[in-house]
Amino acid sequence: VRCVQETDQKQMEDGGWQQVPEQNFNDSDLDATILHYWFLKVAGEPYDSPVLRRAREFIISRGGLEKATHMTNIWLSLFGNHDWENITPLPLFIFRNDSFFQYTHVKKFVPQWVWPHLIPIMYLRHMKKVKDLGPQFDIKELYINPPEFEARNEKRDEDPSYYVENMIDQMFSIQQPRGSFGAYTPATLYTLISMQDFAENYPHRANHTRIADAYKRGLAYVEYMYFDQDDSSYQGTLDDGRWWDTLLVAFGLYEIGEDPKKLEPAVDFIIKHGIQPNGGLAYGWEFEYVPDTDDTGMIIVLMLAINKEKYKDQIQKASDFLISMQNDCGGFGAFFKGFEEGFFIKFLAGKFTNSAELFDPSSVDVTGHVLEAWGGMGFTMEDEHVRAAVEYIKGQQRDFGGWQARWGVNHIYAVGAVIPGLTAIKYDIHQPWVKKSIDWLLSIQNEDGGFGECVHSYKLDEWIGKGKSTPSQTAWALLALIEAEKDGYDYVKESVDRAINYLIEDYQVLGRFHDKSSVGTGHRGFLYMHYPVYQHSFTYMAIGRYMKLRNIKL
Repeated sequence: VRCVQETDQKQMEDGGWQQVPEQNFNDSDLDATILHYWFLKVAGEPYDSPVLRRAREFIISRGGLEKATHMTNIWLSLFGNHDWENITPLPLFIFRNDSFFQYTHVKKFVPQWVWPHLIPIMYLRHMKKVKDLGPQFDIKELYINPPEFEARNEKRDEDPSYYVENMIDQMFSIQQPRGSFGAYTPATLYTLISMQDFAENYPHRANHTRIADAYKRGLAYVEYMYFDQDDSSYQGTLDDGRWWDTLLVAFGLYEIGEDPKKLEPAVDFIIKHGIQPNGGLAYGWEFEYVPDTDDTGMIIVLMLAINKEKYKDQIQKASDFLISMQNDCGGFGAFFKGFEEGFFIKFLAGKFTNSAELFDPSSVDVTGHVLEAWGGMGFTMEDEHVRAAVEYIKGQQRDFGGWQARWGVNHIYAVGAVIPGLTAIKYDIHQPWVKKSIDWLLSIQNEDGGFGECVHSYKLDEWIGKGKSTPSQTAWALLALIEAEKDGYDYVKESVDRAINYLIEDYQVLGRFHDKSSVGTGHRGFLYMHYPVYQHSFTYMAIGRYMKLRNIKL
């Protein structure tokens, strides 16, 4: 009931729903609206209710189900609303990891977030799995020109093929300690449907005890993430990112003047539960199998700030992990080394490219954070790995002076990561290419003193650096401008003060900072994420550094 009420309340004037909060435009997202409509219909909302009627009108006005993205079509296919034949097939041999096939094993070519989803999706596509749960799951009224197809399960052989059994075995291998498959709730749901299908159709070949245990733990994880979080910001989320969130909040509190001794327990807790044997830090629960570079770089920065001597061994081990993860281009991906774009996957991917990022290339935002960590450890341009990272950043700069970011929206986030990274390694930020990025920041400051950038900036150049102000994006700009002022850019002082005044005024509205737009990036151009801690942690960092710059005491 609560979910229905919240969904009804968030319907936009145009009849649809946004994928994430975005104050820069009022139009809705087609795929989000399809899924919201579907949920409400299943939940019992009357077909002729104003909510569903307006949503239908929006969906039809945007081209109907025919215009849904590939990932949405997979869910539609599972319940007979889309033809599985139109879902991109992949050859099943790429899921084998034995003999010669180890060289074409798809896991070697796709990033961490693709692999857990791809196996069950391809199982379901191969089986053409359709579940008939009644007429309320039928939303073919959303087609403009309803296609003719027979929604049915593929005729099953008496025994499963080697390839099918192999896929089920590999699904087991990616279940994590708390029950998720690969750390993601959608991947877990796809996998549970696949295992249930296998057990039902091949009872004589299925390990029912193993499947039942995996199913129980997987479903418990989904229920925990979707329904058992009370009023937590993790309610209903894709995954758990507690170590990233915790370190950012702790660092924000440190910058604002909190006693480092009081923050040591938080760092100790992260080290005990989040840092892995190779020195890397996991993003959150269930990511322990794949620590990432961004979290690792920032935990180094935090450990250096809180107690450099106490954590010296862990700092060195984390740095060694980062060096081992540096790509040949000098930059850093998030989870893997060497997962730049490859022909093999691009050739096979087909329509998947309209729904998700399929690679984990280097990004300047992650590389900037790594430089900030290395600078705190005393590395400079005298060190080869530092020079390589700087050259990568320099080579990625766009003509106007900024960089596209991978994990935050967007160019503002990138500049806010790069400039502190460069100053940390004692790079001369008066070099023309660096000055160009600082001057670009100044040129996009809003009249209210803040900074903002719309998610459309990933696809439309006219949105680059443009958008209504948010505290997080203003803080990112400040992190760069404060470093510039410290290094002799006297002409940025007024802009810094105006940005701080914007943050103060924003805080006074609700008694807390509040991002009215989502500023996290999941898949550029497709999927964005709301990080509730950003509006607090990054603003604390910026304000704390401003106070040090101006010698202001609490």
